Amino acid sequence: MPEAQSSQSKASSLLQQYGGLLGISGSTASGMEGSIPHQLYPNIVQSLPFQVELMNTKVHFSRYDTTATIYQFYNDIYDPFSLVGVIKGYTIGLPGKIIGLFKEEQPEKALPASVNRDTVLSLTKYQMNVVKILQDQLRASVDQQTGVIMLKGDFPDPQAAAEISHAGITLLKKYIRDYRTNKAKRDLEFIKEQVTEAKQRFNDAQSRLANFRDSNVNLTTAKAQTREQQLQSKYNLAFNLYNSLSQQLEQARLQVQEKTPVFTILQPVRVPLKKSSPKRLRIIIISCILGIVISLGVILIQDWWAIAKSDKFSL
Repeated sequence: MPEAQSSQSKASSLLQQYGGLLGISGSTASGMEGSIPHQLYPNIVQSLPFQVELMNTKVHFSRYDTTATIYQFYNDIYDPFSLVGVIKGYTIGLPGKIIGLFKEEQPEKALPASVNRDTVLSLTKYQMNVVKILQDQLRASVDQQTGVIMLKGDFPDPQAAAEISHAGITLLKKYIRDYRTNKAKRDLEFIKEQVTEAKQRFNDAQSRLANFRDSNVNLTTAKAQTREQQLQSKYNLAFNLYNSLSQQLEQARLQVQEKTPVFTILQPVRVPLKKSSPKRLRIIIISCILGIVISLGVILIQDWWAIAKSDKFSL
């Protein structure tokens, strides 16, 4: 369950209550702008960067007594394309197999370890097939009335199904938080750099003013007094700038806290106790119905053939 949008959070109220003592305005820290609509959460789960990061997640496969990434599981342990791949490979894929005999075998391209959502992703055909499998196995849905998000994971291994669902929830929360706090964090880093530079200028101005006063204890000449006024003005300017940026730094930190969404887990992930598919009872019922229909059909055909054959001999 995502955090409900509100016009003012606790960070905003604290900023408005005590910000005046620090010279910080609380007007910019209110509101919940830049939130992602709940309807887009399933699209995030189905997105390619999300799926690639999910494939790099390590989970424990209880039936195989091993821990590996999801991509390693499909690539080295469990082949989801075994039957379909054999049939397809020796029918429509047979010409490609023949041509491949005369080509040098290219090594399989490694799956990207990290994903930059601002760049172009390059995946192999097999990796894209694994992505499509994961898109079917991990699905997200949103209750339009309450906004509650539900993630459902189907997998050949019960322990892995639970761990992949949990990893999907964690990754989805990370995506939402990164989106909501991205600009606030960039502003915070920029202000930190400015504060560091302003502090250095302030220290330099303070040192120059102190050194000048130590060297000129008795300011008797107008030239010396003018020089002190110049150094004092630079010191005051550097101090005011440093003080102002320090206040903005505290405000930026509160902004990051303000923008960070909170999620509440209503129903924790659990390890399934029975298979969700295939539906064995349904398969048995359908098989029985088909068996009866086919048997009746065979009997009717045999009776018709016997009648037709007897009529033929009678002629």
